[in-house]
Amino acid sequence: MTLMNSLGIDEFRAALHAAAEVYGFNEFVVVGRGSLSASMPDSSAQLRMTEDIDLYPLGESLDYDALAKHDPELGIQSDFFAKHGFYVQRVGDWTVMDQPAGWQDRALRIETNGVHALVLHPLDLAYNKLDAGRPKDIEFMREGLQTKAYDYSEVLEFIQKNAPDSAVREKILSCLRQAIAD
Repeated sequence: MTLMNSLGIDEFRAALHAAAEVYGFNEFVVVGRGSLSASMPDSSAQLRMTEDIDLYPLGESLDYDALAKHDPELGIQSDFFAKHGFYVQRVGDWTVMDQPAGWQDRALRIETNGVHALVLHPLDLAYNKLDAGRPKDIEFMREGLQTKAYDYSEVLEFIQKNAPDSAVREKILSCLRQAIAD
């Protein structure tokens, strides 16, 4: 069992630097709830509560088998986890395959000591969570709306503008409605 932490910019930097050292890359994409540690570091602690920061390296012809060999160095049983109280989860570009066009342009660009990150914009994160539609993702959106980190009308407009077709739009809007229920 892991402990949940409210992650901020210092934790984000620690994760990014450790990933650069372990994986040997200096460019990453950061997604998931942990991305809020950089994109919304002043949001409520509740919204930034997570056990990990999800990221993946950018590069040509990535050797995923070689990368996987290094995952335990930052994972849940790692010294990194013992020291920082959260872990780094390497994911892949599949996490943004269904993102609306232009997500890279909306992403926050962060550089820290020569390591660069594209951090998913909070609206793209909301879209991603609602598109996944898992109970934990609906709860994330509920928390985001309750803590005022997200404005309902702004999220609604983003979905209506960016969903690729009516079926996807309705699925995502249904999840948004679930998030505001109760």
